[in-house]
Amino acid sequence: MMEFEKYFNALKALNLQDNIRQIRLVDGDQLASKHVLLHAPDEPGLYGFSDLKKQALQLPKLLAGQYADARLTFARQQGGAWQIEQFLGKNSHEVLEEKEDGFIFFPIISKNASLIAFRELVAHLRAPEGCPWDREQTHASLKPNLLEETYEVLDAIDDGVPAHLCEELGDLLLQIILHAQISSETAEFSINDVIQGIHAKITFRHPHVFKDLNVNGVKDVVHNWEVLKSQERENNKSQKESILDSIPRGLPALSLAQKYQERAARVGFDWPEITPVLEKVLEEIEELRAAHTKAEQEAEIGDLFFALVNVARWYGFSAEDALRQMTLRFYQRFRQIEIKTASAGKKLTDLSLEEMDTLWDQAKQDESSAPQSD
Repeated sequence: MMEFEKYFNALKALNLQDNIRQIRLVDGDQLASKHVLLHAPDEPGLYGFSDLKKQALQLPKLLAGQYADARLTFARQQGGAWQIEQFLGKNSHEVLEEKEDGFIFFPIISKNASLIAFRELVAHLRAPEGCPWDREQTHASLKPNLLEETYEVLDAIDDGVPAHLCEELGDLLLQIILHAQISSETAEFSINDVIQGIHAKITFRHPHVFKDLNVNGVKDVVHNWEVLKSQERENNKSQKESILDSIPRGLPALSLAQKYQERAARVGFDWPEITPVLEKVLEEIEELRAAHTKAEQEAEIGDLFFALVNVARWYGFSAEDALRQMTLRFYQRFRQIEIKTASAGKKLTDLSLEEMDTLWDQAKQDESSAPQSD
């Protein structure tokens, strides 16, 4: 139970010089069961602790991220006087290990880093005094942007550059907040409803984490997930005719095939081991060879793709990612053919297929001998 008078006395003792317009007061004892701090980095926070010894393990972990190099302030009343001590977040253990109770003041460490600040920014863009382009957008008009930003996130993941991924996730977040803002303006739902809904859904689907359900490994978790999703559909009176119906058909074809296979496998529709999966690929190749009409050939190519997707699934790979990576390798190898041909003063059309194959093999050799990054 928070005793606000003690918090106000602590604030007086801290004698903060900054022009603080708002501050979050937090019962610090809650942190014993938390994995993140309970205030945003763009607002100051004052945490009161009744037993810091209970925080001996958790608190240093919470301060090891953004607040590792932040200068924090510890305040504790002893008799009629206040003990004030500053420390860096990364040194919290050695400073606080002997303390029993007290307050920790967290200053602002970054501007505009909270969801509230970003929601205000997007709402301002949509306001009458905001941006004409943003005001005109609808859920439908933003569909291409959402898809494009999603693919740019995937590209950033493939690039492996954290700064790029951070930026692209921000662009994707903008799309999510825009859609929520558009719906909030017509009182359909707000971002709060979005967050509350997904919070409830994730909690419900993880009874092995938030309740007392026992599971035996990932396979049990996945199977139970499907059972719970089916129960959700029944509770929401939105039961689909098929367990596949909730998978969006607008997914890229390889991803759609793999999602269908994964969903079917979760309820037991799957080969018991990988040998028949590989044999199915060879079978589909023979059926493609035997096809005569265009319609038959197209159907058999589809069957072959589907069988290959199943192989990727069994090996634990994303078929979409595997093909994307191969396509990028093709680009790099073909680009080397273009570069080497141009450096020889020729055009691609001047080369025979054999000459291009030789350059292709050289590009593959250069690729395999290049140092691999971790």
